[in-house]
Amino acid sequence: MKKHFIVFAYCLFPLFPSLLGFLPFRESGEWGGVRCFSQDFTPQKPADSTAAKGKPPFWSWDKVYGGGGLGLQFGTFTLINIAPDIGYKLTDKFSAGIGIRYIYLGDNTVVPTYKMNVYGASVFSRYLITDFLFAHAEYETLNGPWSYYNDRRSFLTNMWVGGGLRQHAGNASMNIMALWNLNDTPNNPFPNPQIRVGIGIGL
Repeated sequence: MKKHFIVFAYCLFPLFPSLLGFLPFRESGEWGGVRCFSQDFTPQKPADSTAAKGKPPFWSWDKVYGGGGLGLQFGTFTLINIAPDIGYKLTDKFSAGIGIRYIYLGDNTVVPTYKMNVYGASVFSRYLITDFLFAHAEYETLNGPWSYYNDRRSFLTNMWVGGGLRQHAGNASMNIMALWNLNDTPNNPFPNPQIRVGIGIGL
């Protein structure tokens, strides 16, 4: 925000009081030809009213949105995928956020039944190309036992890139994304590419 400073010039000099006594004072505000003040003085308004009001704050709850996805599958192969996300609109088109991941896998086709619990987190960014089309990039790290033969846990890193479509419905939206994993490995149990369907809700 621009600041406007008004500098006042004082015409009374304590070191020379005797000199001022010889100078005639006029009602117009002049003292010996030197104009000290004016009764019709009015301060100037700032040229830029937007600058006077100041820039909008960087943080606002209106820019926060939540969402994510929920996946459920039951039968001989059980899958529970809980993936809440929260994001912040840095600009009208660009946003970034974080997510939490929990995945449960159960395979009843083997004896004993194979069960796996996966925990993780992600960081994502999203750019709106149009009102309904967006690009998406996400860094995801997951911790789980990735082998049927032992319970040793390790970290798995995924780098998802792609895009999606969104359909607005009031303050909410439905999203569908197609993402490709740039860090795919033979031990990665997740499909590549991956199709995600989720919702977004503005706070």
